[in-house]
Amino acid sequence: MSADVSFTPTPIAQPLDDYLREVVQTLQAAVTQGMRRAADDPHAANPQIADCEEILSVIMAGDVKEWLGT
Repeated sequence: MSADVSFTPTPIAQPLDDYLREVVQTLQAAVTQGMRRAADDPHAANPQIADCEEILSVIMAGDVKEWLGT
């Protein structure tokens, strides 16, 4: 049995989607750059790994109001 469920986006949905899209793109860029550096020297990727850890810790904290400046 399936229910027909529809959702109405909240006003915060679009800004939050935009913010998280930027976060994913930033993470992807850091990983790409880190992988390029790691190919020559594994320790050279440490700054990008630190960047990824920092970005992920901010996201995991979940302070949406801070992210969006509201």
